[in-house]
Amino acid sequence: MLGSYLDKAKPGLIWYKSMSDEEADPMLDRFHSARKLVELAVIPLSSGKQHTDFLELHFATRPGAVQQALLNIISGTLVRTWTNRSPGLYAEACLKEQRTGRTAEVQAHLLSMDNPAQLSRAEYRVCVLLSKGQPAKRVQSDLGISKSTLRTHLRNIYAKTQTRNMSELVYQLVSVDTFAGQTPRRNSAA
Repeated sequence: MLGSYLDKAKPGLIWYKSMSDEEADPMLDRFHSARKLVELAVIPLSSGKQHTDFLELHFATRPGAVQQALLNIISGTLVRTWTNRSPGLYAEACLKEQRTGRTAEVQAHLLSMDNPAQLSRAEYRVCVLLSKGQPAKRVQSDLGISKSTLRTHLRNIYAKTQTRNMSELVYQLVSVDTFAGQTPRRNSAA
């Protein structure tokens, strides 16, 4: 979306797709159409000769004036946080996981019909809502369950998906990678 401005983009400034003079990328348009999204905001976090790091925020409705003001307020914090991070930790963790590898007989997406983590129906519903970006409180209210029930479901999900916390779980849920877990039980006719 930033096109020729990519290497000149000032960290912290917000670029909206609807305000861009650049021709829209057809893949981006297909991505938005498939997910019923209407707006994209790009916040450059750092810019160098070899790379530009940025944050993309996709919206189902056009951000109003208040939302835009809030984005302007937090963009500076995002840039400072990104600048003060320890570079390479995420990439290192991904590479480490690839090297150690979770080998298994079955590999399928966590929310696929193969159910590689052997989630119960209730646990699967929790995962579906989390994969759609719902916060835990909203999941709890949407499913009409108590806080302790949600906590129990999450504890079971973490164990079954080999994740340690909500961040790792959500990463697994939205990742295009497959989940290498236990071999699912198959019903076989005798």
